[in-house]
Formats: sequence, structure tokens, C-alpha cells
Amino acid sequence: MEDKDNFALYYVLMPCAVLAVLIHPSTSHNILNRISWAFCVYLEAVSVLPQLRVMHNTKIVEPFTAHYVFALGGARFL
Repeated sequence: MEDKDNFALYYVLMPCAVLAVLIHPSTSHNILNRISWAFCVYLEAVSVLPQLRVMHNTKIVEPFTAHYVFALGGARFL
């Protein structure tokens, strides 16, 4: 299974970090806290991408697992 897990994390981390620096909430908190919070929110929204990549590479996925991951990704995207 290790050979199927070839998803580079910087494809997820770097866009989330850049987006967090550019788009973060304007509250009375410290700027570092606001950027960190935004980074966590953006990262949570795309956290299912590595699992989808593994499922795509294995080609054999149980229907229950596929439905669960799809529902999890849809809920986090919304």
C-alpha cells in the first residue's frame, strides 16, 4: 500500500498556506492567530485529497469506503 501513497503534501500545504495569508478573517485577534485559523480551515477542506489519490491508485475500492470518503469530502467542502 505504501507504493500507492504517492501524494506530495506540498500540493495541499502550499496553496492552503498562501490562501490563508491572503484571505483570513478580520477580527480583533493577533494576525498570526487569524492566519493559523484560516490555514486550518482550508487544510480541513482538502484533507480528503490524499485518501482519494490512494483510492484512485488502488483501482479496487469497496463501495462502503468510497461512499464514506465521498460524503466526508462533500461535507468538508460545504
